[in-house]
Amino acid sequence: MKDVLDLELQLFLRSLLPEEDAVLQEMRSYAEEHHIPVVDPEVGHLLHLLTGLIQPQSILEIGTAIGCSTLAMANAMETGSITTIELTEERHTMALGYFKRAGVADRIHAVLGDARELVPQLDRQYDMIFMDAAKGQYQEFLDIADRILKPGGLLVADNVLLNGWVVNLNYPRHRQKTMVYRMKAFLEQFKENTQYQCSVVPLGDGVALIRKHREKSEA
Repeated sequence: MKDVLDLELQLFLRSLLPEEDAVLQEMRSYAEEHHIPVVDPEVGHLLHLLTGLIQPQSILEIGTAIGCSTLAMANAMETGSITTIELTEERHTMALGYFKRAGVADRIHAVLGDARELVPQLDRQYDMIFMDAAKGQYQEFLDIADRILKPGGLLVADNVLLNGWVVNLNYPRHRQKTMVYRMKAFLEQFKENTQYQCSVVPLGDGVALIRKHREKSEA
């Protein structure tokens, strides 16, 4: 939400965060140098906090990149495991190396492949899902979450404000129109969706916290 939320506020919030460990700092430096999108530090901190509070036994991450968000969650887990899916082989390979260096490789199952093909094939349920993949596909993954997210589970979706374009619909390129309107519809549905409860947190580029009700009929 960098074009909407006061940049000074974002920088202030970031200044309140504890220092990340050496591996994460190295990962961020590499990602910035090579223009690889990773979660903002404040979003990583939120993921770490949520994981520590919930202590999920099973997490599914859709979009590993080089593993910054994966590490943020893995470092907060006492038990359990993370399955994380990445489309790009180079990033997948780098993430594996970072997981090993960080000492959490034993709790992470990293998968190389297209999440749109792999996620529908999953035959288990997860306590928590983190989505940070193609933004125009969030609704598609939410539909699948009806089956693979446990009742009472948490779905976290990153970048839901798309640089503020979802707020003001002032996207710079015409080809971004479909993505923006899909995301807007994705967020607006929760006003009437009785299966999920959603709150959008204006950290980073916007984070949606979406809880699945324990019973489908629960309001």
